[in-house]
Amino acid sequence: MDDAYLEVYSLSELCLAPIETIVTLFTVKYCKSKVNVKLVPSKQKPLERAYTIDISTFVYEVMDANKIPYSASSCELPIIVVNRTSCIAGLCAILRQIIKEVVVECPKHYCRKLLGFKGSCLTACSEASIWTKFCEVDLILTVKFLRQDDDDAIQSELPSSMARFERHMSQPARLHNLYKYTMSKKYSDKSIVSRNGTPEHIYAEGSCVTLADIIIFVCVHMLLTVFSSETTMKLLPLTAKWYKRMIEDHVILDCLECLPLLKSQDMTKFDYTVPVVANQSLYKSDPNRHKPRSRIYTKQDDVQYSLELFKTLNIETELDLEPFGAELNFDWSIVPYDATPEGGFLPPARLKKKHEQLQNMCKPVMKLAKPGDIIVDFCSGSGHLGILVAYLLPYCTVVLLENKEESLKRAKERVKRLKLTNVEFYQCNLDYFKGHFDIGMSLHACGVATDLVIRQCIKEKAIFVCCPCCYGSLHDCHHLTYPRSNILKSHIDQEKYIIISHAADQTHDEKNVKTKQGYECMAIVDTDRKLQAEEFGYKVYLSKFVPKTCTPKNHILVGILRKKIVSV
Repeated sequence: MDDAYLEVYSLSELCLAPIETIVTLFTVKYCKSKVNVKLVPSKQKPLERAYTIDISTFVYEVMDANKIPYSASSCELPIIVVNRTSCIAGLCAILRQIIKEVVVECPKHYCRKLLGFKGSCLTACSEASIWTKFCEVDLILTVKFLRQDDDDAIQSELPSSMARFERHMSQPARLHNLYKYTMSKKYSDKSIVSRNGTPEHIYAEGSCVTLADIIIFVCVHMLLTVFSSETTMKLLPLTAKWYKRMIEDHVILDCLECLPLLKSQDMTKFDYTVPVVANQSLYKSDPNRHKPRSRIYTKQDDVQYSLELFKTLNIETELDLEPFGAELNFDWSIVPYDATPEGGFLPPARLKKKHEQLQNMCKPVMKLAKPGDIIVDFCSGSGHLGILVAYLLPYCTVVLLENKEESLKRAKERVKRLKLTNVEFYQCNLDYFKGHFDIGMSLHACGVATDLVIRQCIKEKAIFVCCPCCYGSLHDCHHLTYPRSNILKSHIDQEKYIIISHAADQTHDEKNVKTKQGYECMAIVDTDRKLQAEEFGYKVYLSKFVPKTCTPKNHILVGILRKKIVSV
């Protein structure tokens, strides 16, 4: 049985805890899960609002924070430890795991519906999905850091997250394979289609309750214990209708007993306003998000102007002649089948180039790694790079960190066949990982993921070996902003920078007229990354893979903290 480690701030029948813990315990109760609940007492963070939950009906064990397993202490709580070498972090991921474990034991359990029509509810990471970000980040942070005013002095404006959800509920529902959905016996409720044929929101994602509804319900309920529930519900009628529908579910109603009651408040004391938010749903595919005037296009005039502006800064963007560690020999003949791309079931057409990419990434790691080092393969996928490194460096521990469950499952099977004992698995977004490591590596981590990897490495003073990808996907997120380096931030605004990053994806074949310009833009973006690392005391090597034809996205950045260079 899995172990769920949850943070608490006090231990009594009415336990004081962060919102993530309360959402998790509510889900455990809703699913009647048998997961082993481990409560970890800790200190409440500054400015954070804690909430109460009645834990008298839960079976749990109190754990000292200094005695929890290493895998549990290496990630932000809450987490689930599946076994000694595998753990899951991130609110959406652990809630899905709780549900799936119940469904494994009882395939017809009512909680199966929480995973959605295709079983994919909240599987996308928050960096890629606006919906996951709302449920896992935006709404959670709203509840977590709500102003600590007393009830009589609470702010007059409702949180923007509540207004955004109200707008979301007014928009057409997003339903994949609508015909199959409406025709299926499991989802035969015709009320999902309105009179004009447009799917309506009955629940957060459509006609049926999902995991997203559970998360949002607990957060909204907690917000209603702070704000006047009567006044708030009048201002947010669609949210009120949804909330009423949720508590009509007898299972929800039973679970509600563990949460604080809504206060009977004097309406005359409160005069809230609803913040102005965009009239759009929380789905990335909402057409309102794609108005031509608000989009960044790689118009040649715009690209040329941005490039000319960059040239005025006189920043050197020339790459090193050969990659760091290129002098090392790499012998594929000594690598067992299951540690090769073939062993990872890669299509034959991609094998040659994948071999070349992997050996370009392995060489600097092999040159820099020391016995006992912890090496993290961020965005590891099914483990092509990490498993190869683990085999070649048996004296190091390799962490495969990936948010896709199926990818990690394939990696685990390969590691088992190879009988490797130096590999650990973390299913989570990379920002949830907080464990110590010595080398961080990533091969074609998409868009912002490369910068999150470099950010993690700088924070940990670790070496980084990164091959970026998807430059056109760069965008500000709740972790970082662009440009990355101080010098570019002070001379180039974000819009011109994003134009350059979009043009960097135009690295087609050599005959394409845009290719040369695309590589010029790639060099600018990666030089920005190099400059930022140098601001933190790193020596950074920027070069191309050998041969450069092994991938259009062929840059490799190797960063070493200067005080460590002496030992290289």
